[in-house]
Amino acid sequence: MTTPSSAPISDNRILVLEAFEHVRNDRVQQYLEMGQVIDDLVREKESGMLVHALTRCSGDETETIFRWLEVFENSDALAFHLNSDHVIEHVAKLNAGILSAVTDLVICADWDEPLKTYWQAQLADANLSFAPVYSGFYLER
Repeated sequence: MTTPSSAPISDNRILVLEAFEHVRNDRVQQYLEMGQVIDDLVREKESGMLVHALTRCSGDETETIFRWLEVFENSDALAFHLNSDHVIEHVAKLNAGILSAVTDLVICADWDEPLKTYWQAQLADANLSFAPVYSGFYLER
């Protein structure tokens, strides 16, 4: 995953990111231990992270898919998260044999096309998509 710089276009509304990580079954315990470490660091260092929750989605004989549900105060908080040393180090460790596939990222946000285009370029190494929102709202903080 490329590291985004501070977003040139900011949005002050809350946004949701789901990160689906495909973990090799023989590395699940290590992944869970690393998940607790990164969760503690995010809680300590990122005031713009409103929710940070790891859940198990599915699995088969070769991999288990976990989902991080991350709710950010705004797009600057997302940029801060992805630029933080603890996240960069965590992702590097995951990519050194723990993950079995590219991470799928889904962003739920009420963004215009320039902001979506910016994040598509910044997260080009991940499988990024934007969830279509048919009804709902995003509070501004």
